[in-house]
Amino acid sequence: MLKTSDIDKFKKIYQKKGYVLVKNFLDKKKCQEALRWLNKKNKKKLAKSWTEQEPGVDLAVFFVVHSLKKNPVSQLANNKKILQLASKLVNDDVYIYSSKVNLKAAWCGAVEYYHQDLVYWRDRGYPREDMLSAMVFLDPHQNSNAPLNIFPGTHKLGFIKHEPFINLNGLNKFMVGPKKLDQLKKKYGLDTINAKPGDVLFFHMGVVHGSGHNISPNNRAVVLSQLNTYNNVPNKVETNARKFNLQRAKRELIESKRRLNWFKNKYKKQLKSKQLTFHAPIVSKEKN
Repeated sequence: MLKTSDIDKFKKIYQKKGYVLVKNFLDKKKCQEALRWLNKKNKKKLAKSWTEQEPGVDLAVFFVVHSLKKNPVSQLANNKKILQLASKLVNDDVYIYSSKVNLKAAWCGAVEYYHQDLVYWRDRGYPREDMLSAMVFLDPHQNSNAPLNIFPGTHKLGFIKHEPFINLNGLNKFMVGPKKLDQLKKKYGLDTINAKPGDVLFFHMGVVHGSGHNISPNNRAVVLSQLNTYNNVPNKVETNARKFNLQRAKRELIESKRRLNWFKNKYKKQLKSKQLTFHAPIVSKEKN
């Protein structure tokens, strides 16, 4: 049970920075149990939900894990302590809107460019920007294995313009552009989140965050619950969500066609050419 003084301290940090890392918030053994459960090929059970792949990894992201049959992972996503503290941070009762497991695998874990979660929710009809996420750490997160980076205080800026792009998996995603990131870095700085199993990170949907490629030999797994307040009732959620998803799918289709045409043309040129078109010029004699 958290003390009132601790809750007040966490609220002040959250309101100032847009995030708060609570050390040893959950039972470390429960987190290790969830990790063991995942590693025992139980990913197939989670694969019944919506999933995403990464290069070199069969399955990297599992969605809606909180609503699956009771297991060590869903138990972490539904932990009452998380909901209770989250409610204190936003001064309102919250519920789990969605959840997922992120497996940023060793050697090849994909990059997550800097963005606000707000970019994925604002067009779905939510009138208030008081959604937040709770990230439960299953592995040690340190500088070597692509930890989360956060621009503290950027949740106070409201929505920042994002640039749409298509990632390696052909998915339409969004990122804050480099020029804007330079400005944010100068004004707000950049915090790196180092954490251990059992730690929980609460962060505002408007805070700018991201993480790099994990090319280390260490995995980096989290259970992430996205929380919304009961009073933040979405307007025409099905209509807005459908419109948002159709726009993303259209961008993905256009980009997939462009990539396909590019590769077709490249293949045709290679068939006709007798030269090594992607080879550096071969010099027969060195110049004095």
